[in-house]
Amino acid sequence: MNWFGSKQKTNVPSQTNLQAHRAKQIDSLKKNNLNPIETIPNTEYRVTCQCGGNNIILIISLPPQFPQDPPTVTVTPPVVHPWVDSTQKIVGCQNLNSFSMHSSLGNAVQSVVEEFKKNPPQIRSQSYGPQLGYQPVPPQNAHFSGFSAGGMAGYPSPPTLPPSVPGGSTVSPVIDRRPQTESSESITTQNGGIPDIKVAFPELKSKTLTELNSMLNEEEKILEMIQNLPDVTKLAEDREKLSNECINLARENLSILFENLLEEFESNQEQLMSESDKFQPTNIQTCLKVSLMEAEEEAENIVGELMDKKINIDEFIQRFIQTRMLCHTRRSKEEKLHQIIMHHGY
Repeated sequence: MNWFGSKQKTNVPSQTNLQAHRAKQIDSLKKNNLNPIETIPNTEYRVTCQCGGNNIILIISLPPQFPQDPPTVTVTPPVVHPWVDSTQKIVGCQNLNSFSMHSSLGNAVQSVVEEFKKNPPQIRSQSYGPQLGYQPVPPQNAHFSGFSAGGMAGYPSPPTLPPSVPGGSTVSPVIDRRPQTESSESITTQNGGIPDIKVAFPELKSKTLTELNSMLNEEEKILEMIQNLPDVTKLAEDREKLSNECINLARENLSILFENLLEEFESNQEQLMSESDKFQPTNIQTCLKVSLMEAEEEAENIVGELMDKKINIDEFIQRFIQTRMLCHTRRSKEEKLHQIIMHHGY
């Protein structure tokens, strides 16, 4: 470079013109309503699209000479799609493959979003685990096994005490809900709440004393008769209904909790990936290249100001030396980082 003469001609467009095209391309992302998120100023942007119930993030990386050099679009989380290769890079989009100075970055990314919505990619792995399932819990003592007739052996008549049910309560007096007529016999209670045995168990009327005594040893028949009582049947139905309501309520609460935790997890995961990508060696190298070009452009502007006699020689020497030292420092860091990247294979 001739510091005191005319600028050296290069084949690369001037940085001012290139930056204008770069800004115009970046602005096309907003004009296409893609809502881009800037993770690295003028270098990396992220676009989120919902495809097949999954949030797919497109990472748009702009090289230093963009739009002269084409952009790179990668996908996260890892997906399976004909347009995506094993490194999660978009390789099947014709608008990206044939990208040039006169192309539109917004249209190219929009074509990827439309393809993903038309043919949703499949997530390679899910970290959500199996779906929660519940098996209804059968009511305890469904057959009222506590109603044992063993203690009635030796008695000539049916028991006078009502059977016990779980919780220490007793069977309520049986109420006949059939339409009452003058000839029908209503159910009455004895001894302050004990149902009339003959009314509650009408089938016992036709049995002889011998048959009644023989029934004392047939526990299954006695349990069946007790379970057919209207109040006992209603108690079992109410308990089953209450159990189902509790299970449904638990499922709804767990579903809401799961959705909230999943949304929070995905938000934190996206934020973590965004922050971690800023410290990738390749991203740091890109930032150094851009900063180096800015410092070189500043040095050229200082020379231009001296040639136009806008500054004196003392001010020129002070500003030019500082700018060139900054250029050499950034160039040295970029070259050293490049060696590290090539050595470790980033």
